[in-house]
Amino acid sequence: MPDHELKFVMLGESAVGKTSIIHRYISNQFNTMPESTITAYFHTKMIIVDSHSIRLHLWDTAGQERFQSIAPMYYRNADVILVVFAVDSADSLQKAILQIQDVKMSQVQRGQQIILLGNKCDKENQVKGQAEQYSKDFQIPVFWVSAFNGTGISDAVLYAIRKASSSKSNSNHLSGVVDIQAKREKGCCM
Repeated sequence: MPDHELKFVMLGESAVGKTSIIHRYISNQFNTMPESTITAYFHTKMIIVDSHSIRLHLWDTAGQERFQSIAPMYYRNADVILVVFAVDSADSLQKAILQIQDVKMSQVQRGQQIILLGNKCDKENQVKGQAEQYSKDFQIPVFWVSAFNGTGISDAVLYAIRKASSSKSNSNHLSGVVDIQAKREKGCCM
């Protein structure tokens, strides 16, 4: 039985590499023929971090615009939201920023981590300055990753795990336990 369970959700437009990042992390392989994700899929991986066993639930969401309205259903109870864009596409960065704004407007739960992933860093980075400015403005970290060669993926996931675990234990510690007992009141139907 794991010490912790964490839910990670990947957001980003279609073809930025969300599925490929998960595949690289799970199996350390690059899938040359990934299929488009329809709605969402999840993958599970058990890992040990800082002597704690952790079960990761990695949710891969569809990037097509027609599925955007159901994304909140997946990230609502997530511990970590990884917003992915392609470094060779300014348009994908703009859409990632809009998704971050949507997440923040949907009243992110306390302790929920949002991380920006610039995928395809093995290609020319056309948006590095913009992405770093957004990272600073939104106060969220940005990681440069490559599903193709594996660069940065483990570092980003490890960072996210540590932040989420720390946030969860602080939240649990601060919240304490509240015992609420239902009080039955007399009424006409009792």
